[in-house]
Amino acid sequence: MKPIIKTLFYLLLSFVYIAAMIWIAYSVLRGTLPFYWVFLFLAMFFRLPSVVTAHRRYSTEDDSYSIDLSLRPAVGNGVTPELVAELLGNEGVIQVIKNDLLKIGQIGYREEWRFGLITPDQDRLDPNLAGQIPLRRTAVLHSTDYFKHNNIVIVNGAVKPLGLPKWSCGLSTKLNRGEFISIRSIQVEEDARISRHRSQSLPEFLREDGFPLKESYADGDPLTTVRGGTIVIDHGKAIVIYPRYFMQRRLIDDAGNLVDLGIDENFRRGPTFVVATQPSLSRLLMQRVSSKGYIPVVRYRSFPYTSEFMLPILDTPMSCSGWADLFIDPAGRAKLFIAKKKTEAEWYEMMNRLRQLLSGELAKKDYHLLGLTKDRAHLDLYLAKKQRILEEYFTVQDWKLV
Repeated sequence: MKPIIKTLFYLLLSFVYIAAMIWIAYSVLRGTLPFYWVFLFLAMFFRLPSVVTAHRRYSTEDDSYSIDLSLRPAVGNGVTPELVAELLGNEGVIQVIKNDLLKIGQIGYREEWRFGLITPDQDRLDPNLAGQIPLRRTAVLHSTDYFKHNNIVIVNGAVKPLGLPKWSCGLSTKLNRGEFISIRSIQVEEDARISRHRSQSLPEFLREDGFPLKESYADGDPLTTVRGGTIVIDHGKAIVIYPRYFMQRRLIDDAGNLVDLGIDENFRRGPTFVVATQPSLSRLLMQRVSSKGYIPVVRYRSFPYTSEFMLPILDTPMSCSGWADLFIDPAGRAKLFIAKKKTEAEWYEMMNRLRQLLSGELAKKDYHLLGLTKDRAHLDLYLAKKQRILEEYFTVQDWKLV
């Protein structure tokens, strides 16, 4: 179904749902319908936002656009290290990547950004169980609420207007499609109900709500985003595509330092940070590439701080044969992971080994995640072991973005 037809269909569906809810409510109040229709009314009321927001989230795949790199590499032998090197050595490619990395401190139109605080008393993590990571409090910019996208949602904040553990406030900063703004420049609306005597500057607003953000960061600034794109071959020509394939999120500890779990490849409603120890496989991105008949070459993305390993705690490079991931730190150093030809069973074998590694290292800290992340020597040891496992499944190379 074409994007415009999809949009019209879901708009029509929204009007039908709203009209039906109004009719049911009116009829029940008049007594012309049995009371049990109230349950249908409630079911439709709560179903509507999820139906429409699901379409809005996934239809953003159609908002992606391409950049012609005017490069026609030979792909007869498939995606090889030589092909990746040819593309990443092209001046046009390098400039596109640099332009994208300029936006790491910015957020885009309706781009959801989740922010969480984890504390030593709420950080126990069992890597053998898939679920939500325990957080002290969370904040969400541009939540997936269809009717209130230009807002900030706070859960368990230090300030609880009207005693509510979860509440939202609008943003006075407005963006149009295609626009970006610095996260630190966002302004919160003055709202007498919930933000009386509050700072309108987003960083200060978050501090007042119990997020221990520092005034500035020399490295690893949490008020940033992951930026990147995917280089593919389209009819023998290299292009860059920008489908939306993950949810922006940042997690900090009680000292205000960044805890990098990796990207969230799956869209979920609500301000949750889900721990998913499974192969990193963006099905939305793969569907996008497959539907267009593209040949994937390399996905590049920013890494939030300088690191010898450039590996997040949980996430892995794209775990699928024929793909490559390039992680780029703030200093322009990069690490390239080119997936070897492996079966699906072998990729899951890799993840089982990584789960066992993480479980073993966390066990030494009584399964306290911050016990691992705050112990720099122990964390480096864990990441070194993780890289050695990954090297059996990926060709790993160091790069420098010049």
